[in-house]
Amino acid sequence: MSDPQRDTATEAPLNPALKSRTDRVYDTNRTTPTPFDSASAKEGEGEGWPIVWAVVTLLGAALALYFIL
Repeated sequence: MSDPQRDTATEAPLNPALKSRTDRVYDTNRTTPTPFDSASAKEGEGEGWPIVWAVVTLLGAALALYFIL
């Protein structure tokens, strides 16, 4: 009744889409500098944003209290 050919293990994986393969898209022989080394920020750039966010937060809280009360 049982088919002996069907019961034997084969070399095919359970999911053929999961075959192991080598990634050929990226060049792994060449190294590049880390993002920290290649950043282009200037000294003092962006130091005013905490003040802007504090003002916006205070204005938002004041408006929320005004509309609630």
